[in-house]
Amino acid sequence: MYRTVVHVPDAARVGRALRNVRNLLDDLAGEVEVVLVANGDAVGALAPSSPHAGLVRELVHRGVWVSACARALRNHGLDPAALVDGVITVSGGATEVVRLEADGFAYLRP
Repeated sequence: MYRTVVHVPDAARVGRALRNVRNLLDDLAGEVEVVLVANGDAVGALAPSSPHAGLVRELVHRGVWVSACARALRNHGLDPAALVDGVITVSGGATEVVRLEADGFAYLRP
């Protein structure tokens, strides 16, 4: 089983990161666990009104753990309760990436 954390710290990388996750799921079907961690201004892509919301929903439905940095949400005035269904919040995006890497997840930053 492959385990990957995809770190997306800025809005300019969101589309590429989401496509990378979809490709991982397609290429390694049933053999990969993926966690996407969004922080910085990338957290805006996790709002239901985002142009990326449909793909975020698809990835959550396919078993991806999509997490948003609580600090970044607060800094950008976003309500954690108003994210795409299934998105979870973590206290800090960088902290979550470090924790996952320590647990053996490979790091990918598109």
